[in-house]
Amino acid sequence: MADTKYVFLTGASGFVASHILAGLVDVRPSFPIASSSAYDVVVPSSFRPQSSLTLTVSQRGYLITASVRTPAKAEQILALHPSWARQLAFVYVADVAVEGIFDDVFTKAKQPFDYVIHTASPVTFSVTDFQRDLIDPAVQGTVGILQSAHAHGGPQLKRFVLLGSAVSCLDSFQDISVAGKPYTEKDWNPVTAAQAISARNPVLGYNASKKLAEQAAWALMESHKPVFDLAVICPDIIIGPMLQPITGPKAVNETNSFAVYNFMNGVYTQIEGLTFPFYHFVSILLRLPNHPGTREPLTCFLCAKVDVRNVALAHIRALTTPAASGQRILLVSGLISPQLVINTIRKHFPQLHSRVMEGEPAQILPRGNEPTGWDTSFSTEILGGKDWKYIGLEESVVDTVRSLLALEAGWGV
Repeated sequence: MADTKYVFLTGASGFVASHILAGLVDVRPSFPIASSSAYDVVVPSSFRPQSSLTLTVSQRGYLITASVRTPAKAEQILALHPSWARQLAFVYVADVAVEGIFDDVFTKAKQPFDYVIHTASPVTFSVTDFQRDLIDPAVQGTVGILQSAHAHGGPQLKRFVLLGSAVSCLDSFQDISVAGKPYTEKDWNPVTAAQAISARNPVLGYNASKKLAEQAAWALMESHKPVFDLAVICPDIIIGPMLQPITGPKAVNETNSFAVYNFMNGVYTQIEGLTFPFYHFVSILLRLPNHPGTREPLTCFLCAKVDVRNVALAHIRALTTPAASGQRILLVSGLISPQLVINTIRKHFPQLHSRVMEGEPAQILPRGNEPTGWDTSFSTEILGGKDWKYIGLEESVVDTVRSLLALEAGWGV
């Protein structure tokens, strides 16, 4: 078909990538949710799983090639979502940081790609070697796939969409007792790799990895001037229902764990001193326990949140939206704090009262915290202006908990 669009997506077994896949193949998710407003597609009633592996073009017009580490990962995805096989083929990339690892993806593709979405990057705070386990994979993986796309992607490759992070824009050293000037797409985090390594702070390590990877991407675009352009999606803390394969409680993705699940699974037992790593629907000050390699309890500043369904849709819209060319696109939907999450869970799930502490319901933010806000007006205009609607914190937490409870039932928890 002349209007078929070919997309290469990395990290397909991940939290965000699984929702991007759902959007690209026009499938509404099967998890229990409060609403489906985040997906601006209509699923045909005739949509049924096929046994044939012959790919068919989606309603959006996409055929997708997706990378995972192993064939077993691909099997897990299709076991959960068999209908995706109609528009999805897999390639296997064991280590994104290996030089030239993506070359074959482009040179051996049956059809040249029109778009690339790169989501594969470590999102973990449980590391001991920040350079090896966080910074190098993020930077080398991003530079490597951009180099491969430039050298072998061909003249029809139009856009490269990179999953970045709002931590590249915030100030890791901001005084949280005084609100500063709202962050925008023009801001850069001053944190360095040396500072993160010296402090042995995994949150600083993650922040540095995302900043350095994005800066390396922009630098390559400037130096190589490829035929395609770049758009970077910069979400703050991402929570929401899960579509990716999850084998057990310890396999829940990092952000859903520390922002929601740890209130349910016994990790958080008291509100005093509890905060999250950045403040805004990802907006909390959080002490993360039992992280190897830390010399003292980890305290980090986190203040803003965004729902995974908004993040996925932003990637899809950025593929073909002309205004996204050459832009950083911030995604922040609102404030998040430990107490807001607690209040929401206890309001909607009375059966969880014995598992989720009450805290101090009227004390929304930890005392002495005045988080700096975000100005996302520029990014909102790129994504559709008045037509762009964020999922609120309450709906997002409710849908996340429903997803977790459904998973627990399957785990026998």
